[in-house]
Amino acid sequence: MLRLAICLLLIQTYVYYMHYSEDTSVIKLTVAAIWLFDTLHDSFMCYTLYYYLVKSKRPLPVAVVLNRYR
Repeated sequence: MLRLAICLLLIQTYVYYMHYSEDTSVIKLTVAAIWLFDTLHDSFMCYTLYYYLVKSKRPLPVAVVLNRYR
């Protein structure tokens, strides 16, 4: 599922740069920054899931299980 999201974002970014080449540099840099930060976020999520579900033999932290951050 995460691969699908990454592929869709990549396709959207590619289509944007192909169809809206006349946009200003600020907008193009904003799109590139969003793509970069989203890719980093997905990478960190994959690593966190790998660490807690595969590498670590401990149970998940309560914050991850409950999805609450207080």
